Amino acid sequence: MSRTHIPGTPGLLRTINDRAALELLLDTGPMTRSQIGDLTGVSRPTSSQIVARLEAAGLIEATGAVQGARGPQAVMYAARTDVVVGLALDVLPTGVRASVVDARGNVLGSADVPTSAERTAVRDVRAAWDAACADAGVPVERVGTIVAGVQAAADPVSGDLWLVGDLPGWPLLGVRTLLEEEFGVPVRIENDVNLATIAERDAGRRTEKSFSLLWLGGGIGLGTLIDGSLHHGATGAAGELGYLPVPVTVREYDDHSMNLQDLVGGRRFEELAARYGVPGTTYAEVLTAMAAEPDSPAVVALVEDFGRRVAAVVQPVVAVVEPHLLVLGGPTCIAGGQRLADATRSHLLDTEQGVAPIAPTLVPVAPVLRGAEAVVAADVRSLLLDRVSLHLADHGAPPVTSSAVRPSTTTGALAPSHSG
Repeated sequence: MSRTHIPGTPGLLRTINDRAALELLLDTGPMTRSQIGDLTGVSRPTSSQIVARLEAAGLIEATGAVQGARGPQAVMYAARTDVVVGLALDVLPTGVRASVVDARGNVLGSADVPTSAERTAVRDVRAAWDAACADAGVPVERVGTIVAGVQAAADPVSGDLWLVGDLPGWPLLGVRTLLEEEFGVPVRIENDVNLATIAERDAGRRTEKSFSLLWLGGGIGLGTLIDGSLHHGATGAAGELGYLPVPVTVREYDDHSMNLQDLVGGRRFEELAARYGVPGTTYAEVLTAMAAEPDSPAVVALVEDFGRRVAAVVQPVVAVVEPHLLVLGGPTCIAGGQRLADATRSHLLDTEQGVAPIAPTLVPVAPVLRGAEAVVAADVRSLLLDRVSLHLADHGAPPVTSSAVRPSTTTGALAPSHSG
């Protein structure tokens, strides 16, 4: 069977070459025309044309000069990452953490914005947008995309929320459409533990073929990376462990818990802390006391007891997913640290089940926001590259665009809600 070959048009080739050059500048930093030509494989005249087009589009700028081996100094060019930026959000029960991020993942500014009793999704985003841009010194109109982490399962196709934790003022249906219509930019709504899993990957777990992140806080959740891809399930609710009934073996030491949320959630942790004499009357106070005296007998006893509970939560994860590594994250696990990881593994060894390596998180500070920053940086990069195509399309070249800023079934929300 014969196949018709359609050669690339000059406009299409220009688009491809210009995008490749801009990607190169984003990845490696400033270069001369000659270096751009050498690394993209085009001739010196073509390289000069690429630079001229990108400079005319406002996507690159001259940043200095270097002395060449022969002849005069050569001008260095760098990508302009200030042309479009992204807004990363961690939506919390009492406020919003926000960062402004460029295409290289640099955090240009940040803000913590408390919310009022009259909070809405639009008010939350607008206040965070204004405050973070002011801190970054970036005009608000340069924000081209938003990624928001929420305590809920987020449908990767519709963006609708369900199994919602503590998210006052935010609608369950149509929230992504609402925000996109209000602000005029693409919006991703992601589960918070999904984003924490991305942050864990970027912090040093890339060598693992697969790993799961168990988040324990006021609520519980699970994020799983399989062969480099996040697993979120059909509607974004994969990892909702809190609704699973407790195993029969748990009755030996806990005859009150009906499900895994009851077994290891924040309220039960408070009760156990009081039982073992750890200071504090609230969950936050208990965590503070544990950080102050991690080796006190009361804290050691609490963590050991809690480890067998975590082992009961982990058993179905190991049985179904069998990850290469299980990471313990969230406020409770951060307070327990390596001792909790060791206690959990010790209790698993007493079962007939295989045991994955267990480790404390590498991202104890703002993991949800850091994950949102990583996702929005990739989206900003795609928007910046698409500006090459848009500029050339205005001059007769066919557009070559990326769909990375539109949530899809491969990058949508991963798992668990209620992860306080």
